[in-house]
Amino acid sequence: MNKAIAFLGRNCIDEYYELSDVPVLGEKALCRFIDHKVGGMIGNAASIYAAYGNQAIMLDFMNESPENDILIKDLVSYGVNIDGIAFNENYPPSKCLIMLKDGERIIYVLDNTQFRYRLSDKQKELLFQSAYLYTSFADLLQIEDYRSLVQDLDAKGIQLVMDIEKNALGMDCDVMEVLSLASILFINEQADEVLSKRFGSEYRRRLSDNECLIVLTKAEKGSEIYTANEVIKVNAYPVEVVDTTGAGDTYNVSFLHAFNRGETLEMAGRFASIAASLGIKERGARSVCKHVAEVERIFSESALLAK
Repeated sequence: MNKAIAFLGRNCIDEYYELSDVPVLGEKALCRFIDHKVGGMIGNAASIYAAYGNQAIMLDFMNESPENDILIKDLVSYGVNIDGIAFNENYPPSKCLIMLKDGERIIYVLDNTQFRYRLSDKQKELLFQSAYLYTSFADLLQIEDYRSLVQDLDAKGIQLVMDIEKNALGMDCDVMEVLSLASILFINEQADEVLSKRFGSEYRRRLSDNECLIVLTKAEKGSEIYTANEVIKVNAYPVEVVDTTGAGDTYNVSFLHAFNRGETLEMAGRFASIAASLGIKERGARSVCKHVAEVERIFSESALLAK
């Protein structure tokens, strides 16, 4: 079992629809309801990390709706510790609408970024037993006095890992200051484009020189791992795409799983690429959870061939 990770963020219900066409603003398109699945960036990451046999602790803020019973049962089914979930009828609902077209998707996320949360003593106790705090840019900023929390993490030797997506970078904050709080940053291609336009492409070097490990994920173009001394490029593992929802979540925690057990950065990237590719072969952000043995098998075979 790898080091314990506390996951701070939301679980949600993903409603899937099939689009007849992708409209532009002002147009109309038909859509057909397909299914609903459990989702949420941080909930996905926690479930996948636990599916590898690791200790995953969920820190979330849920209302008491019946839908959340589905989310709880799903987390438990993968072995996620749910003791860090706080319940309050005033917490907002969490939902995503996912529109599929030819294997790609448009995701509409219910915006709850205006809400602020305070970690309870119980949640902090669970967090401080972990080696990492994994969260997103937006989820961190929703914590009251998050800077003080990060200081506590530093004092206890707990590393902050953040998933960075484009939609969160418009929040009212000093973006580079928040990014610099992390030990590891997972940045997708769209967020990288925004950051490069705002700060120049050298922003990666500025962060990596400050001892931050940066992993840039680029979908079918693979990934790039930035350290203070090198840039490691990893190819994507090709598969037939059905649903790319959650591919980044799968990549991120699969990378952490492999790296924490002693794989090199390059091999951790390769492992994560295989996992993310298997996760997009069917619908559902957590679909890779039932294929972890296959991920290990393919990785072992590819590692032998690379020698």
